[in-house]
Amino acid sequence: MLTEFSQEEIVELVGDEVVKNHFHKNGRLMTNMFERFLRDLEQRYTQVKVDGKGGKKTRYLIGERREFLAERKDKRRYNGEGQLPENYEQGFPIMILEHLIRSSVSEPTTTNNLLKDMGFITDDLFEASKGKYSQNVLNSQIAKLKVDNIIANNTESAVYDYVDREINRLTQHFMGYIQKLEVAKLIIHNKHTMGLISVTEPIDIYDKFSGRMKTVLEEQERYIELSPFVIDKVAKMRRGLQNKPKYKHLTSKEIYRYRNKTDVKEYWKEHDILLYQIIDENGIQLKLLRTFEAHTLFLQAGDNPIKRWLEKKQNRGAIDLYNNDELQYYLKNREQFHEAREKYVVKLATDRQDNAQKENTKLLDEFGGKQKKVEINLDDTEWVKNKKLMFLGLYVEAYEKLQEHYGYKFN
Repeated sequence: MLTEFSQEEIVELVGDEVVKNHFHKNGRLMTNMFERFLRDLEQRYTQVKVDGKGGKKTRYLIGERREFLAERKDKRRYNGEGQLPENYEQGFPIMILEHLIRSSVSEPTTTNNLLKDMGFITDDLFEASKGKYSQNVLNSQIAKLKVDNIIANNTESAVYDYVDREINRLTQHFMGYIQKLEVAKLIIHNKHTMGLISVTEPIDIYDKFSGRMKTVLEEQERYIELSPFVIDKVAKMRRGLQNKPKYKHLTSKEIYRYRNKTDVKEYWKEHDILLYQIIDENGIQLKLLRTFEAHTLFLQAGDNPIKRWLEKKQNRGAIDLYNNDELQYYLKNREQFHEAREKYVVKLATDRQDNAQKENTKLLDEFGGKQKKVEINLDDTEWVKNKKLMFLGLYVEAYEKLQEHYGYKFN
């Protein structure tokens, strides 16, 4: 028996964090992400039929869930390898496995926490990543960067651009390697939908007037894993809210990225009220404050997973270094990863700036106009501000300083 889902429903219920972020950002699944998501579904379900090519009206017919993940279908000749600097690619799986070897217990945690704990991002970038969801955090980061002379008033728009792009990119590559390590049967990966709830709990406090301890009720925050029933309730609530006439004009990208817009603020205000009212399968109000995706990772049984991975990749030089000095190999791998990442980040920023300047020159040539003085205005959108930084040649410079500040330093 096949069950039918809309694009939004299936992404919300099954999509990993990368797919959800992509959908929220674009309002649909672009070709590469759509094809990747189909491969995810085919691994998890016995039958997958699709009517559409990733647009909003795409419908999915899904069969029974598989007991075990099927082997991943991938038509790309090199399965995505070779598209990144070599040391950038090699670093991901080794840093993941190294962490899991040292960690005996895995509890549900976010990808951002995993990126920090495994050494992909620094504590500073982890704190800055919270600015994606909180304007106050972003403003605090920008103020600190100004005090430290990392950025100037006219380049502050590059901060969100940098944090958003780099966290999304690292998350996408990270989850890609989690899948590769799963297929190689080196790790077990479980996905969890978590909720932050408000609970009323008794606590003992000292009453200085009576000189005795007394028990009072106080609101506390606690994390719980949400049941399929609650996950479905939340998904339906969000669909119903977004389809209301006053919010129907908003795209998923606007809802999740432009929280300072008046109508988006209203959406989230109503969303949080409805989320708080969600009840579980027992009819109990959970008092949900927010939901998020979390992961647990475990090593599969077997011999040393790092040696198995290196042997699979036939990396003789790395195997020799690992066998001779395990600690030195870990340090070398980590250092090479971050060196490659730094160059990669700056190169992509340079490419974006070069392309923007070429487009601007082409338009001027076509219309025979003269280039106007480019000025960054307070009421410009963040996207426009960054485009102007590119035209002015300030974008790459800002990126280099941010990468130096937020990146790992090796002495």
